[in-house]
Amino acid sequence: MRSAAPDGTGTSAVDGWDELAAGRKAEAIAARIIEECVTFNLAAVSDDPLGTLVQSTEITVTIEDGLADTGCGGGGYYRPSPPTIHLHPATYRRDNFTLLHELGHHLQQWHDQWGFALIDMADRERREIEEKVCNHFAAQVLMPTSETDRHATSLHPADVMAGIFARSGASRSAALQRVRDMLPAGARWLLAVADLDGVVSTSATTYDDPQPPKGFPQEGFRRVAIEAMDSAVRREFHEGIEYKTGSVLDDMRVEAALDHEERYVFLALRPTTANGSGTWTHPSQECSNPACEKTFQAKRSVGRCESCQDFKCPHCNRCGCTVPPRATGCPSCFTEYSVAEMASGKHECW
Repeated sequence: MRSAAPDGTGTSAVDGWDELAAGRKAEAIAARIIEECVTFNLAAVSDDPLGTLVQSTEITVTIEDGLADTGCGGGGYYRPSPPTIHLHPATYRRDNFTLLHELGHHLQQWHDQWGFALIDMADRERREIEEKVCNHFAAQVLMPTSETDRHATSLHPADVMAGIFARSGASRSAALQRVRDMLPAGARWLLAVADLDGVVSTSATTYDDPQPPKGFPQEGFRRVAIEAMDSAVRREFHEGIEYKTGSVLDDMRVEAALDHEERYVFLALRPTTANGSGTWTHPSQECSNPACEKTFQAKRSVGRCESCQDFKCPHCNRCGCTVPPRATGCPSCFTEYSVAEMASGKHECW
């Protein structure tokens, strides 16, 4: 049974839902659901999602342990009858977002106007808009922001990401996405979170230049992380962002702020020219095999090694982690010496 509005009419006391439904504006719909929610204390839910929801009489939270380990794990789903959130535990910050996302499904489906609007949609359209609203709902409840935050985001997004992470129970990835959603239309930023070795864990872009590749070490980000240990970073970034193709994006400015746990760095990069893009370069690669050491273009390589991330040399087909020691391999044909050859010091190439 859907809840009646505060005026007892069965419809919202404040009109405007038809316009929101027609426009499919997920962020505005989530904000309206938060504004009209009377069945949950969302301030308490924001402070302690799991602790608050497990005590609720409106919904049940079932924690499902023992799932197959798939890496970081986590996730969940919502069943409306009876209203139940099934949580697959991960880290507590990720669980916080999951719980609020699934609560968003509950509040949408039981809303006295938006719930019926969802029923009238085609299945695919309904799933898409409902998921978007859930994400915005979770972000807005877990990471409340002010006009001051929005203004600061347009100037120094890295600082705002670090601030949101410090004062909320959200993950670094969620803080990045929250800031990305707050950036004004037309803003040109690349956002990233990297560990202190410069390996990117999550990233996003607001314009045509591609986001920094995830799981990929950036030497420039490592240097910035070292600088951020002392203070916030704001400078020209000419180390460039390297992509898996071997291309490098240059002519950027970088801002960076260390997270309060001092384990990761939040980065925001933008082109040095207003309304422009970074400059693409295609530097030559140098073979890491000391017996070869030839240079080549990345496009001539068969690809990167999964272990060391070096491009495999098209001349010797070696990478940094497969180079044989000089003492046991021929520097010309790269064939391993036999025991007899090593004893005699003589070797003939094929």
